[in-house]
Amino acid sequence: MRNKKIKNDYLKKKQLLTSYDIYKAEHKKLPVSKDEYQNLKDEILILESRHPSIKEIGNNLVIRGELKYSDGRIYKGAIKSADHQIPHGHGFMYLNETDIDVDSATFGKKLTDNPWDYSGEFKDGVFDGQGEYVCEGNYSYKGEWKESHFHGKGKFINEKNHETYEGDFVVDKRHGFGVLTTEYFKLEGNFKNNEPHGILKMTFLKDHGSEEKGTTLTGSYNNGIMQGMFEKIYPNNDIMDCMYVDNVCTKARFRGEKKWTYYEK
Repeated sequence: MRNKKIKNDYLKKKQLLTSYDIYKAEHKKLPVSKDEYQNLKDEILILESRHPSIKEIGNNLVIRGELKYSDGRIYKGAIKSADHQIPHGHGFMYLNETDIDVDSATFGKKLTDNPWDYSGEFKDGVFDGQGEYVCEGNYSYKGEWKESHFHGKGKFINEKNHETYEGDFVVDKRHGFGVLTTEYFKLEGNFKNNEPHGILKMTFLKDHGSEEKGTTLTGSYNNGIMQGMFEKIYPNNDIMDCMYVDNVCTKARFRGEKKWTYYEK
């Protein structure tokens, strides 16, 4: 009981000192007299010298604050220190204004004029770690971040064109294994710099052009371009071999047949 009381007393003093330091950093003056401020610091030092184990608790104490930015953003959550009041740790940042650009990973597009919010981890003032960003009417991303970029595993939903990508990212780009789902098809496999690259499987989710819902097309992509032999499997399990050159099917035949049907490129 005694140790718990000492710990609670120590934490209250540390939090009070932090509030004084934050006030001092913002207003360039203390909210109390210098003697009162120094007495509080001395009391904390005495407790730490008598009970060395509680000093680690104080060092790990999360400092929280509310920050307002000139562009309209507001942040609430953990900050780095009283002197360095920047987001650091878990927090929530949002923008309610609708008159500035949202410049983030949109695969070559810049989405504007929408409020947004981010909830998750920060490091030295930027999105870093696990977090979720939502810009309603435009896009959302939930997953891993590094220096405010999509980096690691995550899920990106683009409401504008009804696309979803879930998988690996490197500096905002689809890079690694992932699944891209559009209105008409699902594409799963490896990506490089946003483009399909390597062996991927496409599954048609609805009838589209000459393709029937449920048909799959598996083959090799080179920087987004279909190249080489693809296997097409129809819903009735018929299999067709198709040769693609620069995204164009040049010849095809059903599995087991000897004669090819050629197409003009």
